[in-house]
Amino acid sequence: MKYQPLLLKCLLLALLIGFLASCDQSKKQKFSVEDVPDPKKSGGGYVSNPDQLISAAAVNELNEKLSTLDNAGKAQVAVVILHSIGDNETRDFAHKLFNYWKIGDKEKNNGLLILMVEDARKLEFETGYGLEADMPDIICFRIQQEYMIPRIKEHNYDAAFTDGIKSVASLFDNGNYAYNMLPDLPRADSSLMAADTIVIAGDEATMPATVPATDGDVIDVAPQSFASTDQATNSASNDYTGDFSFTAIIFWLFASAAMMHVFFGKKAKRRDDDPDAEPLAITAVPNEFLRPRWIGLIIIHAIAFYTIFYIATKRHTDVGFLKVFLVYYLVWLVFMHAAVLLIMLRSAVMLRNDDRHLKWLRLEVLRRDLRIAGYVFPLPYLWLYMMWLKSRLNHLRNDVYDCPQCTHAMHKLDEADDNTYLEKGQVVEEELDSVDYDVWRCDTCNTQTVLNYTNMRSALADCPSCKHKTYKCKKTVTKKRATTSSEGWGIKEYACAFCAYAHDYQFVIPKISKSSSSSSSGSSSSSSSSSSWGGGSSGGGGASSSW
Repeated sequence: MKYQPLLLKCLLLALLIGFLASCDQSKKQKFSVEDVPDPKKSGGGYVSNPDQLISAAAVNELNEKLSTLDNAGKAQVAVVILHSIGDNETRDFAHKLFNYWKIGDKEKNNGLLILMVEDARKLEFETGYGLEADMPDIICFRIQQEYMIPRIKEHNYDAAFTDGIKSVASLFDNGNYAYNMLPDLPRADSSLMAADTIVIAGDEATMPATVPATDGDVIDVAPQSFASTDQATNSASNDYTGDFSFTAIIFWLFASAAMMHVFFGKKAKRRDDDPDAEPLAITAVPNEFLRPRWIGLIIIHAIAFYTIFYIATKRHTDVGFLKVFLVYYLVWLVFMHAAVLLIMLRSAVMLRNDDRHLKWLRLEVLRRDLRIAGYVFPLPYLWLYMMWLKSRLNHLRNDVYDCPQCTHAMHKLDEADDNTYLEKGQVVEEELDSVDYDVWRCDTCNTQTVLNYTNMRSALADCPSCKHKTYKCKKTVTKKRATTSSEGWGIKEYACAFCAYAHDYQFVIPKISKSSSSSSSGSSSSSSSSSSWGGGSSGGGGASSSW
């Protein structure tokens, strides 16, 4: 009874949390870029202001200035001012919206998108390839920080965007984004120049402390601080979040899964008691020492994702395809070397009580899989381990055996002589290259020892009848083709090359997934036809600011 109040409190707390979560989810609506009103479709303007966050007068002023820039062929600028985009990330949203509208001239790629999201407290600049030289990321950031963010913090959105567009126009018209600091002072008469000068510490150049005005007054001119540029650059770099190559990450998601299967294999699911179960080929036999599988993939991707995130957010650097490729390669390199260390420790324990022949069979499976990894990740340790493993296998197979009867040294027969001591099925196995047999003979007591060394790269399987590794698939026949609504099936015809035993095994063909090409083509055609901008594309440049 004393636990009932506690249970009741926990239940009420859970209901409250669920209610708050549902309320929060209801407020967070996901918006796609198609929902943003295109100003080109409603009057041919440049400003999308669906939430009326700036006045109509400001919109008219912005459209006038942006039309002048566009008609002069300098830049095509789109301004989008939204209250919310739901859970979408502003940088990604700006990039997609830029390419959806195709801002900028198709040939010049001189587009610029200025996006403000009020509830996310974010201001984004997205530029086309053609503007990256005239409007680099640092200039975009300075325009935001010096002319727009201070006004946005005051909730004076009209002034923020009119000042920002004035700065952009000044950059293309005068080569200087600081439109209110353009040099407009008259040339000073050298005869009226004051004698006093100020020497800037650390520089040989001097500049006048005072400049006389035309009416006899003296205008103070403060020396310019050369550290201001470095401070602005540092501020911009500290706030910038680098982009990363999504294509490279997708590539490594699939490549990592394939490499994990090739390098370590997987535990084979086999039912020996089921006569209709397809036999296990020799190549499908996995190593017994380490199979990381999905746990290894989680470790690799977690480390790679964290490294990419650190470079993009902490080092403020873009992580392109090559950098993502290098990050994943290095993570895989470290992972493979750690895996080899674990394999060495486990194999030393697991093989401790095995004889030489069994050790060879188990280690040969390991060498078969890791051999490819040795070529992909050769340095520094994996290649050395593969060389050591090859030498170890050579000693396990070729070191002289002692006769089990008289303990004298035996000698190995060559390939021409050892067939005399082999059964017919073993000879067929050697002809099919599924097994190679070594025959050791004692000259003292004529004792023979026959040892089988399986070719772990053979696609043959054990015959259910004669037990020799001479069983292989002769033909695959599709009985029913798969459709989008039903599975198909077929049979694999197996036969033994030695005893002629044959059996058919049925397999299932998965359903064909429905193609989404029709829907995707329809959406792409609508986007291209509805766009009345210039046909440009984003270059990935720009800047992001918060307030």
